[in-house]
Amino acid sequence: MITSERGDRTRRDTPHDEGVAIAGPHDRSTADATRVPLASRVAVVTGSTRGLGLAMARVLGHGGAHVVVSSRSDSHVKTAVDSLRAEGISASGLTCDTTILAEVEALRDHALAHGILRVWINNAGVSGVYGPTASTPVDDFINVVRTNIVGTFHGSRVALPVFLEQGFGDLVNLYGEGDNGPVAMQNAYASSKRWVRQFTETLRRETRASGVRVHGMNPGLVTTDLLRKVTAQKGYERRLDALPVVIALWGRTPAEAARPILRLVTTNRFVYRGLRPPSLLTRAVRNIAAGRLRATNRIRLDVSTLDPTPEPHEENEQVDAVRR
Repeated sequence: MITSERGDRTRRDTPHDEGVAIAGPHDRSTADATRVPLASRVAVVTGSTRGLGLAMARVLGHGGAHVVVSSRSDSHVKTAVDSLRAEGISASGLTCDTTILAEVEALRDHALAHGILRVWINNAGVSGVYGPTASTPVDDFINVVRTNIVGTFHGSRVALPVFLEQGFGDLVNLYGEGDNGPVAMQNAYASSKRWVRQFTETLRRETRASGVRVHGMNPGLVTTDLLRKVTAQKGYERRLDALPVVIALWGRTPAEAARPILRLVTTNRFVYRGLRPPSLLTRAVRNIAAGRLRATNRIRLDVSTLDPTPEPHEENEQVDAVRR
């Protein structure tokens, strides 16, 4: 289900899981290529060497785009590019830490060297430590802010001038749990996604009538490392015990969650949400029928425990710092 900008009211359309794609009116050169709507265009996806990012790159590649993948690991970039090329997709990649503006600019320049930039997806993100804010490690909170917020700003900041100059382009920012309201024990992540939504909606207003489209995408529960690998504060691990059942009922594989991306960036729809109340029952029935609720098929969480209590000498140092 795709929602319109006006009050986020839902508009029913053809099922998004069918992967329907229609060329956007702002890029007339692709209007006759409905089967390959992104032919001869370039699409960048950050944080895209595995999981949802790689799945979205694959969908865009099969839609005709030359896809540029990126992550902080050079070996992961190479592996991802090789896997895409093995499927006949035109692909290249570059290592990129989205918290560093110069590296994001280099990613943009790499993309432009391969053709006309049509799509930029800010997908790179981290989840942070599970537990109360009062005892959340400061470094961890700042890391979430830098990756999810600063990284999204950097990507938007380098892509939008290109889009505005050429008069078309599609920017996609990834929403997530918390973009609609507070989520206890996940304050860093949830607040960052709330910021991303506000930022995205503001960009949409600023670029209205420019030919540039700014989209928000909340893929819902996706079975990636971001969901599987959890670091919890000591004493809060047991609160995660029910998560595998929740994922079994409403989770989707990266390939399933990535299907709507091509339609999102080739139409005038602005917001996609993979987990909305009307679809909860349908998704649960589908997953149960597929056997995902069986104990043997449920996702197994990799939970590591963090003791946020500082060592005595660290606590003394903090007190001394305050006194100074």
